[in-house]
Amino acid sequence: MTPRQIANDAALQGTDTDLARSGAALSELGEDVRTQMNEALHADEALFENGPPVGLQRRLGFVIGSQLNVGRRAVIVGAVGWAPLLVLAGIQNVTMRTDGMMSLLWDAGMHARYLIAAPLLVLAEAHCASRLNAIVRHFADAGLVADRDRGPYDAAVASTRAQLNSRAAEIIVIALAYLLMSAAVFSLPFDQFPVWHKTGSLAPGFSPAGWWHLLVSLPLLLTLLLGWAWRFALWAQLLWRIARIDLRLLPSHPDGTAGLAVLGYSLRAFSLLAMALATIIAGRSAHIVLVDGALPREHVIFSAGLLVVVGAFFAAPLFFFTPILMRALQRGSFEYGVLANRVGAVFEEKWFGRNKPVDNSALEKPDFSATTDLYAIVANVYALRLVPIDPKSIAMLGVALLLPFVPIVFLALPMDEILAGLKGLLF
Repeated sequence: MTPRQIANDAALQGTDTDLARSGAALSELGEDVRTQMNEALHADEALFENGPPVGLQRRLGFVIGSQLNVGRRAVIVGAVGWAPLLVLAGIQNVTMRTDGMMSLLWDAGMHARYLIAAPLLVLAEAHCASRLNAIVRHFADAGLVADRDRGPYDAAVASTRAQLNSRAAEIIVIALAYLLMSAAVFSLPFDQFPVWHKTGSLAPGFSPAGWWHLLVSLPLLLTLLLGWAWRFALWAQLLWRIARIDLRLLPSHPDGTAGLAVLGYSLRAFSLLAMALATIIAGRSAHIVLVDGALPREHVIFSAGLLVVVGAFFAAPLFFFTPILMRALQRGSFEYGVLANRVGAVFEEKWFGRNKPVDNSALEKPDFSATTDLYAIVANVYALRLVPIDPKSIAMLGVALLLPFVPIVFLALPMDEILAGLKGLLF
C-alpha cells in the first residue's frame, strides 16, 4: 500500500470517527430537546402538583421536572423533623442527666405530628394533585364548558397555575410559619412546655431538642400545612369561577348531578390530607390517654367537632354549584315533565281509549318499554341532587378522618374490657 493510500484510509477513518461523534452529539441533543419538550408539556398540564413549598424543593433538587419524588421527600421530612429530636434528647439525657428522653418517647403527639402527619402531607401531593387536575380537565373534556366560554375557563385555570407557582406566596407561607411558631412560643407559659423542651437547670431555658423543635420541626410542619391551605384556597377559588360559567348541564344525567358527580371525587382526593390532619388531632388524644389514663369528655367533644369541621371544610367548595344545579332541576322538571305528560297521554289514549280487549300481541309492542325508558330518564331529573357529593366519597373521607383514632380506642379501654367484649361476641 502506497503512502498516499495509507493517508487516504486514515483520513476516511478520521471522518468516520467525526461523523460518529457528531451523531452521538446530535442524539444527546435530541434527548435533551425531547426532555425539555416533555417538561414543558408537563408544565402546561401540571396544576396542583405545585404550590408552597414545592418551588423551594424544586430549586433544591428534591423535585426534578415531572418527578415529584414524594416517597423520598416524605422520608426526608420525617428524618429532619423527627429523628434529630431523638438524637438531641438522648445526648441531653447523657450529658445533663435529665429525663428529657423518656418525656420525648412518651410524647405521642410529637411522634404523630412528625413521624406520620408530616410525611402524609408530602405523600398527599401525588395522591391529591393528579385527581384534582383530572376534575378540572373534565369540565373541558366532557363538554361541560361550551366553546364560547372557553376563554373564562382557560383564564381561571391559567390564573390558578400562576398563583400556585408564585414565589411570593412561597415566601409568605414560610414567613407565616415562623410567625405562628413565634406567637405560640410567646403566648405559652414556660412551665407548660414539655419536659424534653427544657434544659432542666436552675436557669430556665430551652434544650437543644427544644430549639430544634422550635426552629426546624414545627416551622416545617406549619409550612406544609400552610402550603396545603394555599392549594385548597386556590382550589375553592377555581371552582367558584367555574361555577359562574354557563355550564352545559344535563338534568337527566344518570350520575344524579347533571354531569357534575366527578366533583364529589375531590373528597376522595383529599382523604390522605384529611388523614394527616386527623393524625395530629389523634396524637394529642393519645398523649392525654398515656398521661392521664382517660380522655376528658370535653376533649372528646372538641375532637369530634374538629373532625366535623375538617370534613365540612373539604366539602364546602362543592356548594358553589348548588345554584346552577337548582336552575338545571327547575328547567329539567318543566321540560321533561311536559314530555312525560304528552307521551303518557298518547300511551293512555292508545291503550285505554279503545273498547276492544287486549290480546297477546300487546306483549310484542315496543310502546311499554319505550314509555318505561322515558319515565326512567324523567325520574333521573326529579332525583337530581343539589350538591355534587355522593355517599361513597363521604364514606371514604369519613374513614380517613376516623382511622387515626382506632389506636386511641384500644389505649383508652382497659385490656380486660376489650377481652370481655370479644368473648361476648363469641358466647
